Amino acid sequence: MAQSSSAKNKWKPIEAYWPAREFLRDSGRLIPVIEQCYAEAHPVGKAPGEGEVTSWRESVYWLASMLDRLGLDQVWMFVEYRVTPEMNPIDVVLAGCHPDGHPSYATIELKQWSKVTRPTPDVPHGLCATCRRAGTVFMCARCTLDKVYLDDYGKHKKHPAVQVYENMLALKVHHSIFDDRYVNLVGASYLHNLKNQESQWVKNVYPHPGIPTFTARFPSELEEFLKGNFSSESGTKAAEGLLEQRRSSSLIEPDVGAIVNGHTRFSLVENQLTAVNRVTEALDETSSAGAKKAFVISGRAGSGKSLVGLTLLGQALSAGRKACYVSGGVASRETFKRASEGRRTAFTTLNNIADNRKSDELDLILCDEAHRLTERPMKGSYSMRPGESSVSVIVTRAKVPVFFIDGDQRLFSDEVWSPEALIDELQQLGVEIVPITLDRVLRAVGSTTYDTWVRHLLAGDPLPWKPDGGDDPEPFQLFYSDRPAVMERFLREKENSGRTARMCAGICWKWEDRSGTVPEVNPEPGWARPWNAGDQHNTPGIPKRRYWATESGGFGQIGCVHTAQGLEYEWGGVIMGPDLTWNGDRWEVHREHVLSKASRIRADDDLARAIRNAYGVLMNRSIRGTVLYSVDPVTRRLFADLGVQKL
Repeated sequence: MAQSSSAKNKWKPIEAYWPAREFLRDSGRLIPVIEQCYAEAHPVGKAPGEGEVTSWRESVYWLASMLDRLGLDQVWMFVEYRVTPEMNPIDVVLAGCHPDGHPSYATIELKQWSKVTRPTPDVPHGLCATCRRAGTVFMCARCTLDKVYLDDYGKHKKHPAVQVYENMLALKVHHSIFDDRYVNLVGASYLHNLKNQESQWVKNVYPHPGIPTFTARFPSELEEFLKGNFSSESGTKAAEGLLEQRRSSSLIEPDVGAIVNGHTRFSLVENQLTAVNRVTEALDETSSAGAKKAFVISGRAGSGKSLVGLTLLGQALSAGRKACYVSGGVASRETFKRASEGRRTAFTTLNNIADNRKSDELDLILCDEAHRLTERPMKGSYSMRPGESSVSVIVTRAKVPVFFIDGDQRLFSDEVWSPEALIDELQQLGVEIVPITLDRVLRAVGSTTYDTWVRHLLAGDPLPWKPDGGDDPEPFQLFYSDRPAVMERFLREKENSGRTARMCAGICWKWEDRSGTVPEVNPEPGWARPWNAGDQHNTPGIPKRRYWATESGGFGQIGCVHTAQGLEYEWGGVIMGPDLTWNGDRWEVHREHVLSKASRIRADDDLARAIRNAYGVLMNRSIRGTVLYSVDPVTRRLFADLGVQKL
């Protein structure tokens, strides 16, 4: 997909790291390396300012000296650490071994301030909007804690502990290693030029409990902090963990080619890694004793099923094995296939396997989106095995069959393979079932909060949305709008700034046009947009249906669940139609507005499940933020009552 100029002008990661001993002994050579890393990461290649270089030469050098003096010279120092464009650089991240033997990390904010004054309403610059409006007569409780006043700058700045707190949150959001409760993460600031008595008040203010502020007047306090969190053991493993166990907030589609060719910047975590290891072990088994193993890997939208499948495919192909990738979803399979240059033949259809492959001919078959398979392959000769089920085709043709499934994404009457039905069929086929659950949703920048909120919302048991409550502000952004035009304008700004953004809708409007140009989706008078185009069209600038979610030009059309399922984008808008509305107490499904093939579902309860699942799929496509709009004012009022911010 073509990138806009604004997409290219983003900060790149900054990785400048060494053990404290090496930085201390060779800082004359390493500081220019940091300068080069900074310039290479800068959106337009700008060199660091004199203040930054001075900080590295004096502040960071001073910290390395203290670590060396305390016998902690094997602790690694990451200078100006940044892993995403949104993340503010962290002065220093220390990575080492805790005295109890576990990995230990500390974010250190270094300040060269020599004088700090308490915040004052007399100078509005840097205070919150409420305090600025109040003038010189009022300052809110939050600003009195979160701000300090600097005479040298003539304005308020964040208390150093606030910056440390934000840095710690950024590390948690972007690194899965901190999900482990045995990994130690602390933070502190050090004002190594602050010696005058009048400024020592700053160390006694705690905007966030547990995050200390140290000053040059009491250096022993920082020494105790460092000795309490680090030992003299090598910090190499901790440094590797920080580099390798990153939780991606990036789209998978641009990286598919690298994954399938055995190279990726995505880190597998928890049961994702377990799944890859277990399947790989099964492939390595040379004995034919015992029943064939069939893996059933289940997980909700965004839990990494496709990532695991693509990783396994890449590893198997790199090892010279016969492996292929099939899917119940055409759009996701074809998108992955197009991105896998050199290995596209590994992506195929179930019909092709049924007609052209013999028993156990393939080492590995990976079936993504198994919940979308029909009972039997849609067409084919099957002269060798008449009447085979879709599951049977996969199991018989592969030495190691792997199914990825999410029962909450079944939408239509012909999607018969619920997790229970799949297990039952595998039992009938006489295989050993190996179940693995991917129990953490990772798509929405690591936000389990959003996934939980969506599940409760659509189950009819809605929870308040409190993105800024508690000690860990919510990284995922959620909004609602009472006008589709407002939603569109907001998302277009994201698209124009280099993010990927898409709008999708429930299938409550006819899809008769296939060119992607006729405005058939009209949720309110005066606003209408076309559905995504079909796969057979020649409209310039409009992607084919299967590439709507990932190809440039897709923002101009409204996607449906068929084109969005299995794929992702950074920002998403969801138009809820008249098929599903909130009556003040529960969800109501209006069959007369269901225009998809879900209308063939006879039982009302099953139809309600399918419609809720469809909206659940649409709400879980974006990795950074979602905007909700409903044609129903009562449903919009529900969003407002739950605390969702209005655009």
